[in-house]
Amino acid sequence: MSNSNPSREPPDDHPELTDVPEMRYQNAYIWFIFVSSLDIMLTWVILRKGGVEVNPVAAEVIDSWGLPGAIGFKFALMLFVIISCEIVGRSRDALARKLIMLGIAISSFPVVWSLSLLLLNWLRPVV
Repeated sequence: MSNSNPSREPPDDHPELTDVPEMRYQNAYIWFIFVSSLDIMLTWVILRKGGVEVNPVAAEVIDSWGLPGAIGFKFALMLFVIISCEIVGRSRDALARKLIMLGIAISSFPVVWSLSLLLLNWLRPVV
């Protein structure tokens, strides 16, 4: 007697469409998203204080679409980096780890620079 139960689980060799593998570099992605988000926030603070955006692409996005455009642009770049690391990591784990670490380092430079500018501006005596 065969059991033809339509609600039985599919075999493991045929994953469901909604089955998603675990992300490979979750902790690194958290840091990447954190420093990238800080970059957006600090850039906006500096712009509100009369500063200028030095990245010509970001300046064009900000001039055209304001803060919502800057946020969308930055998060699109973050998504591109994360997806790229996930794809590369399937075949070249060491390279993908280096890529996300490079992404964190590159995203950290504007944060350090912005914090330095804000600190120097705050310490400058008012005349």
